Amino acid sequence: MFYDHKNDLKGYLIEKLQDVVEIDAIAGVVNIQMDALSEQVRRMVKNKSVSTCDEAGAQRWERLLGVSSPLNSTLQARRDALKAKLMTKPPINVNVLRGMVEAYMGLGVDVSVQDCVIKIRYRGESRVADLNPLYATAYETIPANLLLDIAYLYVTWDELDGQSMTFDQLDAKNLTLTQLERGEWIA
Repeated sequence: MFYDHKNDLKGYLIEKLQDVVEIDAIAGVVNIQMDALSEQVRRMVKNKSVSTCDEAGAQRWERLLGVSSPLNSTLQARRDALKAKLMTKPPINVNVLRGMVEAYMGLGVDVSVQDCVIKIRYRGESRVADLNPLYATAYETIPANLLLDIAYLYVTWDELDGQSMTFDQLDAKNLTLTQLERGEWIA
């Protein structure tokens, strides 16, 4: 990469200017500063990856991931611990999220993603009334730019119409209004 090469300001100048004493002085100072800047860029690029980070980069990654480095550990041991932590983060997709929510709630859910909003709809009685822990877990799992919307899926008129029932048949089911709206009775 460009930051691995030594800087030579005089090499960019025409031959007439390369022998000027003032240019030599300026080039000496500029080359030192450019080498320092190139080294800083090299360090930043290397510290973007756990595999190539130095001590300062490993410390930054440990802080980001919440990993504490073992006492007297080598840089490679710290890198390995960071890689292990990163591997515990599974790739998140709709199926993984659906499985996590279904395991928490104990019933089937419908998951859809549109316009950076994940909509989770369920029908039935969740075995857990408080959804706040589910929200907390889901927000730790999903990307930060997505919002989560969990709501009960009430019966729509189309679903009710799809049952092809008369009002007498519906009345024979002896449903309360709440039971009717919840739609758990639909097969």
